[in-house]
Amino acid sequence: MIGSLLVFTSCEEPDNAINYVLDNVRNGAVLSTRAINNSVYDVQSPTTPISYVLEMQDGNEGELLDRVDVFLSFVDRTSQNGDNSTSSVLFKTLSASDFTQDERGYPVTELTITTQELLENTNLTIDEISCTDKFVIDLTLDLTNGLAFNHDNSIGPIIRYPGSINSPFSYDIYVVEGIDNDKFTGVYDYSSVVNGFDGPTFITPNQFTLERSRPNVRHFEIFRDTQQAFNGIFILSEVEFTIACDQAIMTRYIRSAIVCSGRVEADHQVLLGPSNDLNGTVDEIDDTVFDLRFIEGFEGNDGFCGWPVTPSTFRLTKQ
Repeated sequence: MIGSLLVFTSCEEPDNAINYVLDNVRNGAVLSTRAINNSVYDVQSPTTPISYVLEMQDGNEGELLDRVDVFLSFVDRTSQNGDNSTSSVLFKTLSASDFTQDERGYPVTELTITTQELLENTNLTIDEISCTDKFVIDLTLDLTNGLAFNHDNSIGPIIRYPGSINSPFSYDIYVVEGIDNDKFTGVYDYSSVVNGFDGPTFITPNQFTLERSRPNVRHFEIFRDTQQAFNGIFILSEVEFTIACDQAIMTRYIRSAIVCSGRVEADHQVLLGPSNDLNGTVDEIDDTVFDLRFIEGFEGNDGFCGWPVTPSTFRLTKQ
């Protein structure tokens, strides 16, 4: 069995992911997620647009920026009433002129998509989507040197959440029914219902404090106990999930902070993502008890040490 090591650095400690890009990819770049104002399609509030603030980093003050292609697709997760999934189509292209310089000196832009644009560009109507279905935004960053970067050619230290880079090049927009801002917030005890590959995925603290990130999205901090420290360094990480009707859906590429070996750099952690079977994990009316089902080593992001793809489940109970 692989010996697990869950290493945490403080939030103030510099993130080396961008250095990896600049050191290992000649004239490379990323699209950092600087803010997400809304990431759900609320059928009860359909006029609220989807909004992401993106920052381009290339080590050359944005000089390599040519354009960003934005693609949309739809995944029907309620196919019992027919599969309306659609393939990816080009929604729009952002040129360098669509970016402005932020206070850090990097090009930044706000990508805004209305719910009507989501429907029109996937040839769907409101009657053809259901709660827990999802739209997917995929981005391709094209550089003036001819290189292009997207989700398919990015690795764990780049796509992971959270992190100073957080450049997944891909975002899920779940169809939801809006919940009150105070729902699924506060202090929760937790227990491991299904252990991961090397025991419970999360060990400490003894309780989680759930906070609202944005509509229908919540987050809490995780870390492991001091006996699991590597050279006295701890990585504070954060778990984010979306409440969509009867499902609690973990955001893709959560940084677990599981590091399989001291020989692997701390930037390379096992990543987590949502399980396929999520029905009945929550009651959106009663937030006292719910389950969070997820996958260790999500989509093969195994921390570069062969951590196997393993399901895990935690039960959270409100205090």
